[in-house]
Amino acid sequence: MKKEITELRRCMHEEGVDVYVVPASDPHGSEYVNDHYKASEFLSGLLAENETLVVTADGAWIWTDSRFFLQADRELAGSGIELMKMREEGVPEVHEFVAGLAEEFRRDHEADYVVGFDGRTMPAGFEKELEGACAGTSGVIFRGDEDLAGRVWTDRPEIKPSRIWELPMSSAGKTPAAKVAEVREAMDERGADCLVLTDLAETAWLFNLRGADIDYTPVFFSYTMITMDHVRLYIMDGALDEVPEYLSFLEIRNYDDIYSDLHELPVDWDIWMDLSSANAELYFMLPDRDNVIDEPTPVRLAKTVKNEVEIASTINAHIKDGVAVTKFIKWIKDEMAKRSEASADAAPLTEIRAADHLEGLRREQDGCFDLSFQTISGYGPNGAIVHYAPSPETDLEIRPEGFLLVDSGGQYVDGTTDITRTIAVGPLTQDMIDNYTLVLKGHIALSRYRVTSETTHKELDDCTRIALREKGLEFGHGVSHGVGHVLTVHEGPAGISKKDEPCGLRAGMIVSNEPGVYIAGEYGIRIENEILFSDAGDGALTSEPITMVPYERKAINTALMTEEEIAWVNDYHAKVRETIVPLLDDDTAAFVMQETAPLS
Repeated sequence: MKKEITELRRCMHEEGVDVYVVPASDPHGSEYVNDHYKASEFLSGLLAENETLVVTADGAWIWTDSRFFLQADRELAGSGIELMKMREEGVPEVHEFVAGLAEEFRRDHEADYVVGFDGRTMPAGFEKELEGACAGTSGVIFRGDEDLAGRVWTDRPEIKPSRIWELPMSSAGKTPAAKVAEVREAMDERGADCLVLTDLAETAWLFNLRGADIDYTPVFFSYTMITMDHVRLYIMDGALDEVPEYLSFLEIRNYDDIYSDLHELPVDWDIWMDLSSANAELYFMLPDRDNVIDEPTPVRLAKTVKNEVEIASTINAHIKDGVAVTKFIKWIKDEMAKRSEASADAAPLTEIRAADHLEGLRREQDGCFDLSFQTISGYGPNGAIVHYAPSPETDLEIRPEGFLLVDSGGQYVDGTTDITRTIAVGPLTQDMIDNYTLVLKGHIALSRYRVTSETTHKELDDCTRIALREKGLEFGHGVSHGVGHVLTVHEGPAGISKKDEPCGLRAGMIVSNEPGVYIAGEYGIRIENEILFSDAGDGALTSEPITMVPYERKAINTALMTEEEIAWVNDYHAKVRETIVPLLDDDTAAFVMQETAPLS
C-alpha cells in the first residue's frame, strides 16, 4: 500500500473518520486544478483530470472514466488501490459505493459511521448525492471540516495568485455592464434575489478579465455575488492592481469573505447557485438551503453562445493555429523521412520533443500566450491511451512507421483552440488506413448533420459511430464538447453526449468533432475539428469547421467513402488551401497544396 494512503488512514483514525472521499476538484469544481488542489493525484499517483479516491481502514478505490483506463492500469500498479471503471457494467457510482459501506458497517456496529471530506474541495452537488444515497441508513455522519489530505501532504504547493489582465473588446465583443444587465433580467424572471457565481470561467467571462491561476486555463480564483443593488467580486490579495474604469461599479472583496457574506444574507432570499460548481462549505453557509435555486446560471449559457465579435476573433485564432499545426506536421514528416534513410546525423525524436516543438510553433503566432491543455503526443501503442500525456518514464521514440496521434490546443488573446490530427510518420498497414477512413467517415457525418430542435444527443453521437460499428469497432469517449472563448477548452452546456434527449445546440455554439478508434497495444486514431453552428434559415442548424489543417492523405481509402464524403473532404481542403497557404513559407505552402489536392 502507498505510504500516502497509510498516512491518511492514520489521520482518519485520529479524527474518527471511517471513510474519506477525495475528489479531483478545487473550491470551484474546475476540470483542471491548481497544483495546490491535486490531493487525489498526490495520494493515489493517478494523473487524471477526472478521479475520485475513496479510502477506508482496510481498502482504497479510485474512480475514473474510460479516457484513463489504460493509464490507470500502469500508474496504479502496486499501489494497493483498486481501479473502479466509471460507467462500466457492474461498477457502482461513488455515492452508491459509500452508501453500501455505511449500510454494511451499521448492520454490525452501534457506533455512527463517519464520512469525511474537505468541504472546500467537495462539490456541493456531489455531497448532496452522498447524503441522499445514505439517507436510508441511520447513524451516518458527514464531516467536511477536515482537510486530512493536507495533513499528509507536508510539501503541498502554495497558491500564488496570478495577475489579472483585461481581455480587449476586440475579442470580448460586449461590455461587462451590458452582461450584468442581462444577468439581472434573468434573475428577475427566475425570481432570484441573489446570484452567486462559483465557476471561475463564469466570473472571468462576465467581467472580461483573465488570469493564470490554473494551468492551461486563463482564469483566476474568484467568486461573484450579484443582487439588484450591488455586484461584488471576491478575489485574492494582490491579484488586481487597480479596478479598470469600465468595472467601477464593482465592489472588490477578499476571496474568503464569500463564506461570511453568504451566511449573512436575508434568510428569506432565493439564492441562485449552481451546486455542480459550488463547494459543500459554501452550501453549508447558506442561510436557508431550502431557498436555493440549484440550476445552471444565466452566465453559463450566455458565454457558450458566442457573439459576432467572439466568433470572428476565434476564427482568426484558428487560422493562426492552423498555420502552427500544419508547419508541425510537415516538420515531423521531414524528420521521419531523414530517419527512414538511416541518416547517422538524425538524433532520436521522441513524443516529448515533438510536443515541445509544436508548442514552440504555436507561441510564434501573434497573441498565443499558453496551451489550452497538456499536449497529447502518443506514438504507436501510446496513441491508444485516449488521454495519454508523455512523461520521461513513458516517452517513446517516434520511428518512421505507423501513426503519431497529436491532440493539442492553444490559448490566444482572440480564442481557444483544440485540434487532433493522426499523422502517418511512415508506412501504414491496410488496417490502419481503413480504420482511419472509418473514423473520418464518422467525422464527416457529424459535420454534415442538420440539427433541429428535435435532434437528440444520441442521434448525433450515433452518426459518428455507424461506419466503425459496421466493422465491429467502437470508442469509449464522447464525440464532442463545447469550447470556451479564451477560457476552458471543455465548456458546457454545449457539446454532445450519449443521452437520448434534445441536444440543445444553438447558433453561435462552438464544439469539437472528434470520433476515434483505439487498438490497445498498437495505435490510436482520432480526428478533431472545432465546428461552429449557424442558423440555416429554416429552423435548423448547420455547422462549419473552423479548424484549418489538412487531414492525413496517406491514410484515406476512398474506396470506403461515398461520393458525397469525398466531395466534403475536397471542399474542406479547398478552404484550408485558401485560408492558410498565403500565410505559409514556400516549402510549407507546397506541402499543403500536395496534401489537399482533390481526392478522386
